[in-house]
Amino acid sequence: MLSKKISTVAVACAMLGGLTLSQVANAHPRWIMPSHFAISKEGGDWLAFDITASHGTFVLDKPAGAENARIVMPDGRQERPDAVLRGKRRSVFDFHFTEEGTHRVQVNNFPSYVTHYKAGKRDTQKRLRASKVDRAALLPEGARDVISTLFYTRAETYITVGKPSEKPFPLEGTYLELKPETNPADIVATEPVRFQLFFNGKPQVGVKAEITRDGTLYRNQQEQIDVVTDEQGFIEFTPEVAGRYLLKATHKAPIADNPLADNMNVSVHLTFEAVLP
Repeated sequence: MLSKKISTVAVACAMLGGLTLSQVANAHPRWIMPSHFAISKEGGDWLAFDITASHGTFVLDKPAGAENARIVMPDGRQERPDAVLRGKRRSVFDFHFTEEGTHRVQVNNFPSYVTHYKAGKRDTQKRLRASKVDRAALLPEGARDVISTLFYTRAETYITVGKPSEKPFPLEGTYLELKPETNPADIVATEPVRFQLFFNGKPQVGVKAEITRDGTLYRNQQEQIDVVTDEQGFIEFTPEVAGRYLLKATHKAPIADNPLADNMNVSVHLTFEAVLP
């Protein structure tokens, strides 16, 4: 009897914990905000980075972890950040940039799994943090319309020291990825910007992206730019005003013959700035 009670409590805690964690990881978009996007100081300089998960554009909310943050150097090798700190509403890290060229700063998520299902006489929609493998032990008796989804997010930004790099970073070939055809160091207000989005290493048509400028708390309209990738995976837009921007691109698709999930929901969240013309 005692073991049965313990098992029941464990399942309930897993469901509650899964709901809370999935809400933070999936319901709140994550982003990176650097103190600067470009360094012209001879010998390089230190930059600070904020990482958070928030529905508001550049509003500090949930402390998304920075422990797995990486700085991809101009030659492609990866370095770890310095002085990582996790607070109540944000995580912070510093890094000393010295090498000339364009660097990609990334805090890529680990794949996570959420299972949605219906239960009860009223078909109440519920969810728990579990893959197809794990859900069997957690689902209540009589659960219906059970679907497990894989979630994965790339949060990225680019830092340029001195002259921008001409050679782009290679694709990893997994999930959703963004290739900046326009170097982030060359984004200028009133001039067109061109990016390309890939899914599992191939250009992906139909990916929806939204681009929002900083300062939504101080204007009545979001002034959001909505774009969709063409057949070659390209999007093009023009930031009319100088400032810091957040691009959020998401691709949803069913997964065939996958032991862990029925669907996937993968995203790229890119922070960049448009300088004055």
